[in-house]
Amino acid sequence: MSDLPENKMLSLYPIDYPFETLVNRINSNPAKLKLDPDFQRKYKWDKDGWVRSSRFIESCLMRIPLPSCYFAEDEEGRHMVIDGLQRLTTINRFFNDEFSLEGLTIFKELEGKKFSELGLFQTELETTTIRCIVLRKDNPKSLIREIFSRLNQGAVALSDQEIRHAIYPGELDTLLTELSQTPDIARFGLAETTEPKSNLEPEEQVLRYFAFSDDKSLDSFENNLKSFLDNYMEANKSLSDEALEEHRSRFDSALSTCNEVFGDDVFVNPTVDRRRKGLVHYDLVMTTVGELDIELARAKKDEIKQAYVALCESASFQRTLSGGLHNKGAIVRRRAEWNGLLQGAVDGV
Repeated sequence: MSDLPENKMLSLYPIDYPFETLVNRINSNPAKLKLDPDFQRKYKWDKDGWVRSSRFIESCLMRIPLPSCYFAEDEEGRHMVIDGLQRLTTINRFFNDEFSLEGLTIFKELEGKKFSELGLFQTELETTTIRCIVLRKDNPKSLIREIFSRLNQGAVALSDQEIRHAIYPGELDTLLTELSQTPDIARFGLAETTEPKSNLEPEEQVLRYFAFSDDKSLDSFENNLKSFLDNYMEANKSLSDEALEEHRSRFDSALSTCNEVFGDDVFVNPTVDRRRKGLVHYDLVMTTVGELDIELARAKKDEIKQAYVALCESASFQRTLSGGLHNKGAIVRRRAEWNGLLQGAVDGV
C-alpha cells in the first residue's frame, strides 16, 4: 500500500494532440476545448501586430519542441485551458486565416501568407503535435486551484476570482459577471480617471456579499477569506432560475438601500478627511443596513449614519483594521460591534 498522501497528488494523463485536432475541438459546437480569455490573462501576442504570433508559427515549422499545455476536465468531459492560452489561440487564429505571417527570419518565403496560402506547409502544421496534460475531473477542486496559481506565477498571475471563474462556471458565475457591471461595483474605490479593474475584482466583490449574507454567523468560515469564497462558489455554482432571481434581487436591493441611507458616504469611513470606499465597510454595511426594510431604513437614516460614525471612531473597531484585516476573529468582532450599534439606532436607544 502506498504511503503517499491522498488528495495531494494530481490525477492526470498526457496526450499528444495534432494542431488540426486542437482547432477542431476549439471550434466544435459546443466547444470540446474551451479557450476563455475572460478568466486567463488576455491574449497578448497581437499587441504590437502579428510578429510574435508569426514567429511562434515559424518555430512550429522549424519543429522546435513546444512547452506542454494544461487542461482541466469538467463534469461533461470537456477541457478548459489552464495553461497554454496564448499558444492555442495563436494556432486557432492562424488556422482560421485571421492574420498573415510577418517578421519571419527563417521561412522568409512565407512572409505575408495566411494559413490557406501555405501549400504543403499546411499539412506540416496540421500534423504538428503539442503535449497536453489533462487534469481529470476527479481531482479535488482545491488542487486544481493550486495548479492554476502555480502555472501562472511565471507570467501574469491569475487572481483568486479568475481561478474561480475558470473552475466553477455556471449560473452563479454568470450572475457575478452581470452584477459586477453595476456602476457602483465596477468603479468601486476608483477615481474618475482610473481605468476599471480587469482581474475580476468586481465579480469577487459581488461574491463577498452573497457569501457573507448567507452565512452571517460565519460557520463555514474556517481558514481564510479565500477558502470561504472558494467554498461558497463551489457549493452554489448551479443556481435554479428561482434562486438566481432571488440573488439578483437581494443584491440590487441591498445596494440601493445602502445608497439611500449613506448617500455620498456609502462604504467609506465618514470620520476621515480623505474618504475612499473600502471593502471592510462594504462587507459590513451591505449585509446589515442593506437588508433592512427600506421604509425602516429611510425613517432611521440619520440615526444609522450617526451609529456608523460612532463605530468608525471606536478604538476597538480600529484595532480590527490592523494586522489580519480579513481573519475570522477580526471580522466577527467588527460585525458584533456594528450589529449592537445598528440595533440601538433602529430601536431608538
